[in-house]
Amino acid sequence: MTLIWSKKIIKAIINNDRIKLNVWMKKNYPSLTLSHLQKLCRTGQIRINGKRVSYNEPLLQNDEIKLPPFIDEYKNEPTIVVKNNTKYTQNDIDDILKTIIYEDDEIIVLNKPAGLSAQGGTGITKHIDTLINIALPEYNNSLRLTHRIDKETSGILVIAKNYDSALKITTMFREKKIKKTYLALVYGNFDDNKKEGTIKIPILIDEEKEKSDKQNLKSATTDYKVLDEAFGILSFVKLSPLTGRRHQLRIHMSKMGHPIIGDFKYENTNQFSKLKDSFEIEIPRKLYLHAYQIEIEGKPIITAEKPTHFEKLCKYLNF
Repeated sequence: MTLIWSKKIIKAIINNDRIKLNVWMKKNYPSLTLSHLQKLCRTGQIRINGKRVSYNEPLLQNDEIKLPPFIDEYKNEPTIVVKNNTKYTQNDIDDILKTIIYEDDEIIVLNKPAGLSAQGGTGITKHIDTLINIALPEYNNSLRLTHRIDKETSGILVIAKNYDSALKITTMFREKKIKKTYLALVYGNFDDNKKEGTIKIPILIDEEKEKSDKQNLKSATTDYKVLDEAFGILSFVKLSPLTGRRHQLRIHMSKMGHPIIGDFKYENTNQFSKLKDSFEIEIPRKLYLHAYQIEIEGKPIITAEKPTHFEKLCKYLNF
C-alpha cells in the first residue's frame, strides 16, 4: 500500500488485484467496524478513483482510495482506554454502533440495550456517554446526551451531534415539544373504569431527605393506556410521561398497584418468583420497560424495536 498525505484527505494506491474494499480495510485498519465502514462509504467519505462505492467493492491494482483524515485511528486500536482506566473493546464499539436506528444532521438515536448505563456514576464502569464518542471519533468528542434513561430500561436514547443541537433538543424537552412513549408489562389487570387515564403523583427527589419536606417533592404526570391483558395476572400498558422525573414510570405504576415486571426496587420480589413459576417459558430477570417511540417536532416519528426478552414474553401472551 502506498499512502499519499494531504491536509484534508489520505489517499492509498492499491498494489494487488481483485481484493474487496472491506477485506482491504480490515487488513489495514483492523479496528474499523463493518457498520462504520458502510457509513463512510454511504456518506462519500471513502471513494475509489473519485467515485462513491459500496463497502464490498472489488479493487483493482493502481486504484486510488480516498480516506478520511481520522482513518489512522483505526490502525492498531483493538482496545481503547479512557481516562478512568475503563477499557472499551472492539466488541463494545461494534455493539453500540448496531444500536443506531436514526440519524440526521442534528441527532443520532440509539435503541439502548437494557443493562447499559447512559451516563457514568458510582459503581458504573462502561456507559454510552463515553462509548458513543469512542465509536464515532469523527465527531471529535462532541456527541452529547440530551435526556436520561434508566440503566435497566431499554429503548430510545437521543444523542446530539454538537452543543447547539443539544441545547435545541433539551429546550424542546423542557417546552414539551417532544413526546415519548413507553411500553411496559405490569402485574395485575386494571379495573374496567381504569383502563386509561392520567396519573398525578408527586415524586420524591431525594430519598435520603424527610418525606414530609414539601420542597423534596416534585409534581409528576403520566398518561397511561392498557393495550392488552392476560390470565388475570399481567397487563400490557402504553405509558407517556408528561414530566421527566427519575424513575417516574416505575414509581407511578407501583403506586397504582401495578408494578413493572422485573422492577425489584418498586415491586415485591416474591411477585417475580410466582410469575416465573406460573409460565412454561423462562422469563429473564430483566426490567420489562421499553422506550418505544419518540416524536420530535420537525422530525419523523422514531420507533425502537422491543428487546428480545420483552418480545418473547409478548409473543407467549399473544400481545
